[in-house]
Amino acid sequence: MSKLLSANFMRIKKNRTFWNGVIFMFGLGILMPVKRYVDMVQTRWVNNLDDGFYACAVLIAIVMAVFCSMFIGTEYSDGTIRNKIIVGQKRAAIYLANAVTSSLVSIIMCITFVVPYLCLGIPLLGFFTADIKMILLVGVAVLFLAAAFSSVFTLITMLCRSKATAAVACLLLAFGLIITGAVLNEMLNAPKMVTGYTMSIDGTLVDMEEPNPKYLEGVKREIVQTIYDMLPGGQAVQCMALTAVNLPRLPMYSTGIILLTVGIGAVLFRKKDLK
Repeated sequence: MSKLLSANFMRIKKNRTFWNGVIFMFGLGILMPVKRYVDMVQTRWVNNLDDGFYACAVLIAIVMAVFCSMFIGTEYSDGTIRNKIIVGQKRAAIYLANAVTSSLVSIIMCITFVVPYLCLGIPLLGFFTADIKMILLVGVAVLFLAAAFSSVFTLITMLCRSKATAAVACLLLAFGLIITGAVLNEMLNAPKMVTGYTMSIDGTLVDMEEPNPKYLEGVKREIVQTIYDMLPGGQAVQCMALTAVNLPRLPMYSTGIILLTVGIGAVLFRKKDLK
């Protein structure tokens, strides 16, 4: 497997999709803190370093959807995967090597975003206002999440020979997961009470608080919260906003996703007809 990994890393050095992703993440890592600083100067509204520091949690889903579909899809179109099998490489090793490669690339992409954001953000926006331990824990969760996204997209691309089909499927899934996470976030953040209006005897409108029918509580809330924590899209929203309720659980859920997708993918790839 070490030879497979070495071959993958040699390809990555010359891969345009990889370098475009690096430039994209690095550029946003510079642009976002500068933009927040300009907004702060113009509006006098204080923007902290915390705001947007982990935006890469959402961005990495899109970047890795493109990278995995293009990088692995090229192996199919060029016949590289078939040639690896012909020379004696095991299918499980090929799948695992691609999964590891994609996960490492996703981590590199996240670091490429965070480092310039930190270097520019501290002098422009000041240091973190949130607890530093929590910031570090979110960072760990983001790295595991990035690997989880990569594992999911590797599963799709390794089982789909068409590069275009794999790219569309990965991008649709990435956006679908993020949108689902945003919807679940809105459901959980619904206020318990809402302001309603009623007509008084003298004909004037009177505002009064009343229970919000959309507010989740009890078992329903626990179920939605669990789904929110487990889904990569839900984790991405929580990490970006630094609002994770069950932060220590997120890396565990991501690890479960990685093990599940790699296991299923390796089994299905062994049975796949590559002719």
